[in-house]
Order: sequence, then C-alpha cells, then structure tokens
Amino acid sequence: MRPLFVWVVKYEFVQQKGCFGLKIQYISVPNGAAVLSCEGAGSVVSIPECVDGLPVREICAYAFSAPAAARRLPPKAEIRSARVSAPVPGIGETFLGGASLREVQLPPGVQVIGEYAFYNCTALERLCLSAGAARIGNGAFMNCGALKEIRFFASPDEQTCLPGLLTETQQEVRVEFHGGGETAVWIFPEYFEESVENAPAHIFEHFIHGAGYRYRQCFQGNRVDAVNYDQQFPMAKIEAEPAAALRIALERLRHPFHLSEAAEKQYRSHLTENAVAAAGLLITDDDPEGLVFLAENGILTRESIGAAAEEAARKERAECLSVLLNEQHARFAPKEKVFDL
Repeated sequence: MRPLFVWVVKYEFVQQKGCFGLKIQYISVPNGAAVLSCEGAGSVVSIPECVDGLPVREICAYAFSAPAAARRLPPKAEIRSARVSAPVPGIGETFLGGASLREVQLPPGVQVIGEYAFYNCTALERLCLSAGAARIGNGAFMNCGALKEIRFFASPDEQTCLPGLLTETQQEVRVEFHGGGETAVWIFPEYFEESVENAPAHIFEHFIHGAGYRYRQCFQGNRVDAVNYDQQFPMAKIEAEPAAALRIALERLRHPFHLSEAAEKQYRSHLTENAVAAAGLLITDDDPEGLVFLAENGILTRESIGAAAEEAARKERAECLSVLLNEQHARFAPKEKVFDL
C-alpha cells in the first residue's frame, strides 16, 4: 500500500500546481491564431497546439503582462474565446499572468513572442518550448528575474529562439535540450551592466561585469556553439560565481554533447580541485545522482567524502548521505587484518 500512497500524493501536488479551467482569448493571424490572453486558476499555463482548429502561431504583445492587452490591437481585430479545459466548481478564474505565473509551456509552431509578452511576470521560473527560431519582441521577458530554467523539447543541434531569450535575461539561467535521443544542459552565468559618469569629460563609460555576457554570444545559426561555449570556462572561473562555474563543469561532464577531450579535461580538473564545494552544491540541490556521477568518476577523495557526508547529515539529505556512505565504505573502509596461525 505504501507505493500507492506516495503516487497519490504526487498526483495531487501536480494538480494543485497546474491550471484549471483554461480559457484563451485570441485573434486570427495568417496561417493560425495569436494568443491575446489567458484566464483560469493556477500558476502553470500550457498553451495547446491549436485553438478552435487554428494552429497557435503567436503570443501577442503584453499577453501575460496585463489583462488590458486587447487595447493595443487594431480596431477591426475580432477577439475570439476558446475553452481549453473545463472549469472546476468553486474555483474562480482570473487573468493568468503577472506575479501569479510560475511556468509556461508553449507549443511547437509558435513563430513570434510579442513585445513585453511576459513583462513583470516576476515569479516566472520555467519556460518550455520546442524547436524553431521564433522571433522574440523587445522586452518580452523584462523584469522576469525569477526565470532560472528554459527547456527545449528539441535536439541540441536544432535551431531555437534561445539567443533571443537570453538577451532578455541577465541572471543565471539553466537551459536544457531534450530531443533526438540526446540531452544537453547549458549554464549561462549571471552578468550585469554599469554606466559610470566621467565627470571631467561629461561622458558615461559603460562596463559589463561577469562572464554571462560572453557566454550569451556562443551561438552559430541559432544553435549553441559548444566549442566557443567551452572556451569561455577559464574566464568563468574568474568572473562567475563559484557555484555557477561548478554547475557549468558538472553539467558539461554529465551531458557531454559535442565535448572535446581538452574541454573534458578542464572541467574534470576544476571539479577535482573543488570536490568538497561540488559535493556541497549537489547536496544543497538534493541531487544524489550527481554525487553518484562524482563518485563513479573518481572525483571524490576520502576527505571530500567525509566533509560532504557531514553536510548531508546536517541538511537531512538522506539519499545523498546514503550515496556518500556507500562510496566511503567501498573505497576507504579499513581492511580487515588477517593472521596466519
């Protein structure tokens, strides 16, 4: 009975986190529909591939930013409404957007994300998309400081709108690709810009701090350029946050898409030199699989395992602690003395 109980709890959690009674307002555009706004109850919005038989091609300007987006449409535009999922009795439906939005899943075929479409969605954490170099409007993700994860259901070799998305963000972002039987994970570190007035000359000098800006230039034809990306790591070790540099090394080794031997060596060396910090990061993230990876690759030493085990126990990460204790026993358990009589 215990496995059944755990399954039911997880199911209820997902339902509470999702969206009920989704209703989409849209207008017709050439070859499809443009989403004007959404109503419902919840924090996760999944836009279907079609509304009323029309493929979704665009996300209108201000669609998830403000319910007054319709005011910015041409006067003759006909606004239509499509019910995607049935409402739940007793649960009110409101505008889906702004600070209430946590996750958005956009369908394949979206070609345009309009200007300020997600402006001030301050709690938006995850964005899911598919292949295709959709056009990203100015300010589409302005003030989306909580956006830390972008997922593409596409092969890492396919063109996507990732370059445009990253120009809208300055915080650290984790980007995952899943498709074509391959997985790639790219960490784009944080950066920030600063303008300083040179008073005697009456001019402003512009400075960029952090490795994130350089990482955001590592593209060829709307695809991540793995070679260029890996060449940025020496600078990341200096300019990026230590945790970000560790995440870059960890994810490139765990998902070695187009990873050269030289790049593998630099990442492995960095993790070996910072084994305690790497293990601590994985414990904080409650990632026992990551600890297994470090163990299988011989990165953890006796000292780092001991320190990590203490941290896992202190933070009550049971699975992480189990991995560390098993590795400690397998590699460093005292050998039994044998006496010949």
